[in-house]
Amino acid sequence: METSERLVILTTPSRNDGVRLHIERAVQTHGKNQDLLLKQLPHMETAIETLKGGTGDIVAMSALDWQKYDVQGLSIVGLLSRKEPTWVLVSDDKPEYLEQGALVLCEHELLQRQMKRMRPDLRLERIEETVQRLKAEKDVAELDEEDIWPWVEEQRLQGNLDGFIVPRAIHAGHRMKGRRHTLGLQRDQTESNRERFIPPPLYGFTILVSRQGFPKASVREMLDPSAELAYRLEASLMESIDPKLRPIVGAYIEQRKISTFLKKATEDGDETLLNTLVNPNKKRAAYKSGPRVEMLIETLTSDGTVTAACERIVQPENSQMGLVTLLKEFMDLLSVMTTDHEATKRNIPGMPDSFMEPKPRLMDLDE
Repeated sequence: METSERLVILTTPSRNDGVRLHIERAVQTHGKNQDLLLKQLPHMETAIETLKGGTGDIVAMSALDWQKYDVQGLSIVGLLSRKEPTWVLVSDDKPEYLEQGALVLCEHELLQRQMKRMRPDLRLERIEETVQRLKAEKDVAELDEEDIWPWVEEQRLQGNLDGFIVPRAIHAGHRMKGRRHTLGLQRDQTESNRERFIPPPLYGFTILVSRQGFPKASVREMLDPSAELAYRLEASLMESIDPKLRPIVGAYIEQRKISTFLKKATEDGDETLLNTLVNPNKKRAAYKSGPRVEMLIETLTSDGTVTAACERIVQPENSQMGLVTLLKEFMDLLSVMTTDHEATKRNIPGMPDSFMEPKPRLMDLDE
């Protein structure tokens, strides 16, 4: 090992976000070439105060923690490579094959709407509803936060639930016996009813935080610039969304090789995407080499029957402008779809008479 100054990285016990396991593996990998010490503290508040007091060098936290806690005086050094942000259904069967009217526990409003879009027959519950139905208030009140999901898994094994939907990190962190079915970002061509599930924003990020002025070069080998770009854009996107909309908006931004986009578009027969990425005068070679940044955003009605979605693929150097354009397109689309259309006397040749009649809004997000 090269001689270097020891860096103390502060962390906490698992908090159902995957950060503890992520930073642990990063320290094991990069600790072979650098003097890194992982120190566990009981709470995130304690870790932050310890960092501010100068006892540690870095705190590893999730993107949601960065927004939640008092991080005044601290700054983001960088991010580890992003972990899979998609959520999973824990059940014996794939979501397509759950029996009619199956009972599924799901805490997140966005995932509830996305599941209704795919399987409108399912019965969806939140944890409080499940606890009340099973008359288990006393048992659950005695559980620690870390024991809630093992309890839910036990209810599934006993037949009180057909499945439950959680972030991938919760399933991995508790080593559950139940099968994991990914609610993925891509439409599954092998399953005729499988819709894509754009996840809630900011999941899967592990942020390294330190006091202002910390030399980023000392941990550069641990950092992933593409994850940092994705986080910056995704966080900026959500800050621009009305707070009332955030719980029901799915958003995902990722930088990938252009070959990945071309391969996927070719497999799916997506000529529209192929025409935007390749130059027909150069034997279908890309207009410009290098990676691309994909941006996805969607929201749904409460019954999952109507979706408003936008997506863009841009070059990294144009990502900020691409984000602004995506947001404008999405808000304009949402405005049109959530507005009642009044009758008009304007007669457009070739349009039916019904075109001039009043029409109710396509979406009502508050139902």
